[in-house]
Amino acid sequence: MLREWLIHRTTPAPEPIKRLGYLKEQIAIAARHRRLYPAWKTHLERSRRFVLWSAANCPVQNKVVILGSGGLLDVPLGDLADDFAEVVLIDIFHPPAVRAWAAQYPNIYLLEADLTDLVDDLADGKMPSDPPLPDLPEADADLVVSLNLLSQLPLIPARHVPEKQAKAFAAEIQRQHLRALQALPGRVCLITETVREFVEDGDVDETEPVLADIKLPEPDERWIWNLAPAPEVERARDLRLRIAAYSNLFRK
Repeated sequence: MLREWLIHRTTPAPEPIKRLGYLKEQIAIAARHRRLYPAWKTHLERSRRFVLWSAANCPVQNKVVILGSGGLLDVPLGDLADDFAEVVLIDIFHPPAVRAWAAQYPNIYLLEADLTDLVDDLADGKMPSDPPLPDLPEADADLVVSLNLLSQLPLIPARHVPEKQAKAFAAEIQRQHLRALQALPGRVCLITETVREFVEDGDVDETEPVLADIKLPEPDERWIWNLAPAPEVERARDLRLRIAAYSNLFRK
């Protein structure tokens, strides 16, 4: 915890990003990755392989955009830089380590953007009654990858609405993200969790959908992410995520 606190204190980031908790979340994910790498390894490898498979099946390879690039844990950065003329990494904030890694490639570009179009209002203490349809940047890409992002987008904004409205508000953020993706001219690769499940002694004893009433088609691939083996979150239960992956979600 001390290490995370020091990183938060010393990382240069816009004040709203720190105050709203986006930097804290990035640092927490990196710390959990260090602690739980053996449990995460399969998920991260499958995510990277699936992105590369989607890229290989993209008929034009001028530009690929990664939405939710984070700490690049699940991004096959070097391979994408070899395959595409231009690689654009988009997230709310790019930490120094990511900037240093990306700087090694002349065709990789970083863009910091709010993929919900809610952060400015949050920073001003305001919240619209309904989440807007976000204006996704770099819309001319041949391939856009929404990477382990869909379930994460509402987490911070939903904390700022009344509790009784939070679930519906979060679901609408997810629906708006999918609508924005569908409006893009190029292909869309989607990797997302769909269900959280708690496992004790090898048996699933509780499940929780994370995409509300959103109905996605049959995925190209499925797998399990052992996100938090006991006692990371609970003393006796593992928290696992069911992952669904789509190479060309809207069949463009």
